Amino acid sequence: MKKFGFTLAETLITLGIIGVVAAITIPILSNHLRGKKLQSQFMKTYSELNQAARNFYAQTDMPFRDYQDSISGNSPSSTIWDSTQSLKLFMSYFKGVSKNSGYGARAYDEKNNIKNLNLNNKYINSYPCDRSVVFTDMVGRDYVMDDVATYYNVDYGPKICVDINGKNKPNKWGVDRFVFVFTEDNAVIPYTGKDAHNLSKNLTSDTEIAKYCSSTATTIAHTCAYFALKNKRPEGKGDYWHDFLRGK
Repeated sequence: MKKFGFTLAETLITLGIIGVVAAITIPILSNHLRGKKLQSQFMKTYSELNQAARNFYAQTDMPFRDYQDSISGNSPSSTIWDSTQSLKLFMSYFKGVSKNSGYGARAYDEKNNIKNLNLNNKYINSYPCDRSVVFTDMVGRDYVMDDVATYYNVDYGPKICVDINGKNKPNKWGVDRFVFVFTEDNAVIPYTGKDAHNLSKNLTSDTEIAKYCSSTATTIAHTCAYFALKNKRPEGKGDYWHDFLRGK
């Protein structure tokens, strides 16, 4: 009676083929799952920021933008106190919020041994929002606020920066750190001004906005929330959370 089976050579060849296929597909699947998770965290954060802004208006009859202006002092240096106080009130619409010690996002990162990275994986020592202490919510997201809007000739402000997965890596602008801004009509939208550190007029052209969400830019990638929300690659071809973030 004949016995059927595989030779050792055939088995080794099959295992080799499986290994090659796995080596190709596992990174693709891993990148896809990572992108899906980050996108989910981003959209949840965006939704909750807007819900908090609406709740704030419903209870105070004042847009958050106007509230922060109303409590500000007469000089930008006073916003160190004012922005912390206004962010504290805004964070009361989130669950399980804690206030971190130390002033500013830089101090928070240094205390927690976090590297503040740009899209090109290079360390950057500046922040789009650095006028308040950092607050952390129940799910671990970090929030920090910038100057009041009254010091700039724009209709919106202040900026609020969120790390959508908190202390977890990569702590990189455009990947898990994003910049938003409050509007006069109680909304929170992606910030698209060309000035990362101050408040400048929102750009309207995707081409212009994309200049500040680029791996080749030396400035902070501070306009990426605009493309992340649309799930659109800044270069125009492909999506944001998989094509654009691949390898970043």
